[in-house]
Parts: sequence; C-alpha cells; structure tokens
Amino acid sequence: MVRDKRSAWLVAAALLTGCLLRCWNINQSFWWDEIWSTMTYVRADSLWDVVSNLGYYFNNHILYSLLARTSVQALGESEFAARLPSVVMGILAISAIFRFGKLYLGNWSGMVAAFLLSLSAFHIDHSSEARGYAGLALFSILSSFYFFKGLKTDTVKDWTLYILCTVLGFYSHVFMIAVAMSQFCAWLLFLQGEKFSFAKSSISQRAFRNFFFAFSCAGITTLVIFSPVLPAFLKNVGKVQLVTVSRFPFLAILADAILPGSATAVGSVVYSILFVAGMYFISKKDHTLFLYFTVLFILPLSLYLLINPMFVFERYFIFAVPFILLVVGQGTVGLVERLRGTYKYATVIGVFAILVLLQLPALGRTLGQDRQNYREAVRYVTSEITADEDYLIFSIGYAGEHFRYYAPGTTVYNPQTVDELSSLMQGKKQIWCLITA
Repeated sequence: MVRDKRSAWLVAAALLTGCLLRCWNINQSFWWDEIWSTMTYVRADSLWDVVSNLGYYFNNHILYSLLARTSVQALGESEFAARLPSVVMGILAISAIFRFGKLYLGNWSGMVAAFLLSLSAFHIDHSSEARGYAGLALFSILSSFYFFKGLKTDTVKDWTLYILCTVLGFYSHVFMIAVAMSQFCAWLLFLQGEKFSFAKSSISQRAFRNFFFAFSCAGITTLVIFSPVLPAFLKNVGKVQLVTVSRFPFLAILADAILPGSATAVGSVVYSILFVAGMYFISKKDHTLFLYFTVLFILPLSLYLLINPMFVFERYFIFAVPFILLVVGQGTVGLVERLRGTYKYATVIGVFAILVLLQLPALGRTLGQDRQNYREAVRYVTSEITADEDYLIFSIGYAGEHFRYYAPGTTVYNPQTVDELSSLMQGKKQIWCLITA
C-alpha cells in the first residue's frame, strides 16, 4: 500500500512537471508551420475541407486539425486554444509510457521513463505547438501497449483498442507507418520464436492470428478514413525527390535531440552505458519486447536513410522517443538493483542528477526560444506606421502571408522582381521589409 501511494505521488509529480513545461510557451506567437498548416484548417469553412485536404507536402495533420478546430470553437481563437490538444496529448504520453513500463518492465522503469519524458526538450517542443507530433508519440505508445497486451491476453477489448490507437496514430501523422511496420516485422520474428531462444508457446497461435486480423482491420480503416485525401497523398508522394547527400550529420543531430547532451563526452558515455544495459536487461526479462524495440529503433531509420528523400527532420522520429527513454530507464533501474547498501541510493541520486543536468541546456533553449514571432512583428510595424504618411510593407518569400494572419487588414506586397519593388517604393516615406528566417 505504501509503495502504491509513493508511486502515485511520483507519477503525479512527473505529470505536473510535464504540464508546467509544456504550458511554458503555450501563449507564444504562432510560427510558420502552425499558421501555414494547422490554422488554415482550423478556419476552414467545413469539416469536409479539413478531412479532404492534405496541404503541400502532407502539412495537414488531420486529427490535430480536427482537435484544434474543436478547441478553438469552444474557447475562441488563440494560441492557447490551438495548442491545447497538443499539450494534453503530451501529458497523456507521460502517463502512457509509465503504464507501458510498469506492466512490461516494472514500476521503477516506468517511473524513470515518465520523468525523463516529462523533461524531454524534444517532446516538450512538439507538445507545445499546434501540430500532430504529440499525437504521433502518444498513439505510438498506446498502439504498442495494446499490441503486446493483445498478444499476451488475446481479448477482443485489447485488439479493439489496438485498432483504434493505430488508426488514430495514422490520422495524427503518416509516420505512424514506422510503428505499424515495426509491429508487423516483430510479429514475423515472433512466429519464428524457437530460433530466437524464447518459447513460441508464450504467445498462442490464436493470438498470432488475431493480431493479423486486427492489423488488417487497422490498415483497412486507415485507408477508408484517408480516402478523401488519397489522390492528394499520391500526388504529394510524387513530388518528393530522392537525394544523394550523406545523412550521417543528421544522425548526430537526431541523437542529441532525443538524448540531450549525447554529443558531449559525459553524455555519450552515460547514455551508451544505460542504453546498452537497458537493452540487455530487457532481453533477459522479455525477448519479445527486446526484439520489438530492436526493430523499432533500427528498421524505420535505416529505410528512411536508404531511400533518402529530400526532407528529413528529427520530429519525424518522435515515435521512438518514449521507448528509447524507457530503455534508458530500464538500464538505470537494472544497474541500481545490482548494488547493495549505501552505494545503491547514492547511485540512484547520482545517475538521476546526471540525466537531469544533461537535459538542462536543451530545456533552456526550448523554453527560451522565440521561433518566428509574427505577432510581435505586427505590433511593432503597426505602432511605427503613422496614418498621414504613405508607407509600403513588402515581404520576401512567404513572410507576408504569415504576417497577414495577425494583421488581416494590412496590405503586404510580394514583389517578384527588383523593378517591381522599385516601382512600389516610389513616393513612400516608410518602407518595411518582412523576412522569415
């Protein structure tokens, strides 16, 4: 009873910490992607416009657009209302990874993972913007949770929840394909269980068949709900160009985003030890989970780098963040459990303090960043313009479109040539140029 009460307090502390950090910038000015993508669909004339448009290069994260639209209609249009669904899903992810860790690896592993996720600058950043990445992270956890629960308990309820979470993951972001593909490949490996030194009978033949049925249902349902945007989806796929540039620098950037401080000597040593130890302890506790994590961490990234499309951003791989932190948590707990006496508690405090210190620089950058402050730009320009003077506001590129969101009645010109700009400038006493970094 005492241990359960202590766990409840610690989970509550992780959730409170996560909530405070994710609300830190919730009222900050919208930035490029939020105005260009989400707010376009929040303001759409009808729900059909939301679910039948994909935007340029998959910009419409449909589930998030629907949630943000509902939030804005209920609370009024503001940065807070548009970002609130993302904050909520980010906080739910902390609870979900704790529940996942507690069920499959133990209470303390889930606890450490929950705290690390609550402090993850990468996750905080994408849980406090009006985009679908927090949903991708959340439903990756929940889909994986019910994937394993279904295989182990084989109940209609668990397989139904697996289908629901997987479909919602796809509706959050198309990169849910990485999670679904990893689950399917892991399932194929489980079928060959006898070759991997774990009992094939630990998963019943019926559960194997039911996963395939549930997986198929999730796939069919996803195709049905995406049917209004399938033509646009295929068109966008055709626009994606493949490149031949090296992606090795990206791997270092991705590693430092997921595990802040991993580029430093101390961070690389600490994370390497904890991650390797975590995977080792997981392999001893549950071979199926070890195989799934191995596939999830390697296969999607390897395929993406092999195909090498023109776009590659760290946020595409946010689905792996909670599970990597869970492995680090398992490594921490597993190593500490092998110690005795005073050294055990000193090690717990020391390792956790190091992990927190490694997060601080990234946390400072995330909480202190101002992104692209269109709102303040509008306030400044409009405060400097005088009614009796002729003025010109022009933009280079798309900055003007985003400026207009906060100043809908202001004319922002977008000259295409130097001669056109020179003509516009004739006789103007104030000239303002808007450039988006």
